[in-house]
Amino acid sequence: MAIIVNTNLSALRTQNNLNKASNSLNTVLERMSTGYKINSAKDGAADLFVATNLEKQISASKIAQSNVSMGMNVLDTVEGDLDVILDNLSRIRDLTAQAANGIYDDDSKEALANEVSARMDEITRVANASNFNGLQLLNGSITNDLRLQVGADSDPAANSISITKDVFASKDAEELGLDPTNISTAFATATAAAKYLDVVDEAIKNINTSKATIGAVQNRLEAASDSLTTTIENATAAKSTIMDADIAEVSAEYTKQQILLQTSSALLLQANSMPSMALTLVSGI
Repeated sequence: MAIIVNTNLSALRTQNNLNKASNSLNTVLERMSTGYKINSAKDGAADLFVATNLEKQISASKIAQSNVSMGMNVLDTVEGDLDVILDNLSRIRDLTAQAANGIYDDDSKEALANEVSARMDEITRVANASNFNGLQLLNGSITNDLRLQVGADSDPAANSISITKDVFASKDAEELGLDPTNISTAFATATAAAKYLDVVDEAIKNINTSKATIGAVQNRLEAASDSLTTTIENATAAKSTIMDADIAEVSAEYTKQQILLQTSSALLLQANSMPSMALTLVSGI
């Protein structure tokens, strides 16, 4: 091996290896401290691109899941108020059936009519008071279908569910066809009361139709929630495969790079001392 003073190739090669070991050790330390094997585009541009898209899908799916929950809360509120209205209608029907029996005198029929009138007032009150986050649910103020975003993307067919506006149609006594201002007339005779049963039955049918529609939408929302949960789990697992560092593997790499760094440092010291051998030769001249 030639003894060269101006260019120490051994030192240059060893220094290069030392720099590589140092850079690798820094990368390993970053992965150990963050828990991610990809911390910037240089660690894997394609993988980072995929992971970013997965994170977008996960985040949007979580928002959609929250939307589903809000939609369920709206439907639960409507259904609860419809149940109260239905209870009152059931009582009105019972009172009407009593009035259809000809054994009651005028005072008794008036008492029946008064309770029916009070029940109608309660139906109207509940309909006007039904509210969720500022939305009046049963007074007819919602004139369009209520759209729920239940997916991560924009395609409405695959990512939205609509609650028909009919569910939110006014359910006060007047809109239900109960004609509360003429209840005394309806209860004036047994025959009139018997005819009024059809009116009450139609109102009950109206409420039951809305409840059936709500039940169908609730089932869809539950299915959408289950699907979103699966999507989030799968996307999270895929992102973890791409991004998360295997700590056992990283620890082994850390030990390896530490040894290489220490070895390169020691060898660089020796390589730097090689040109000094020329002094020995020169001193002997």
